[in-house]
Amino acid sequence: MGEFRHAIDAKGRVIVPARMRDELGDRVVLSRWLEDCIALWSEQAWAEIVGLLRAQGSSNAEARMFRRVLMASAFEGELDRQGRVLIPPKLRAIAGISKDTVIVGDIDHVEVWAPERWDERQGQVEGRLEELAANLDF
Repeated sequence: MGEFRHAIDAKGRVIVPARMRDELGDRVVLSRWLEDCIALWSEQAWAEIVGLLRAQGSSNAEARMFRRVLMASAFEGELDRQGRVLIPPKLRAIAGISKDTVIVGDIDHVEVWAPERWDERQGQVEGRLEELAANLDF
């Protein structure tokens, strides 16, 4: 949970907030994710994503395309002693991240956003929370 803003260092590393590190563990998988952000997955959560993708089978062309894009963008990473993870240049380019990031906790993963994209998405939600909630099954 939560939203944090951190800079990328000269080597392409970003600090993962301590409370998120506890959930992720030391080894993570980084991948392209929806709306052109980067997702950080714990090993267990990544295994669940892979299982869901396998369950889609190979006959659905859109499922194959999604699987290929996701798997081609995936990298294994490790959190160092200071809680930083290296974000590969390919993922930084996809997400539009150059210097600063917004790190957002989601239910089963962590998202890393370019601040401009995150602020734009948040602006699109302003005043629509009730409308969005109406489409959910609570």
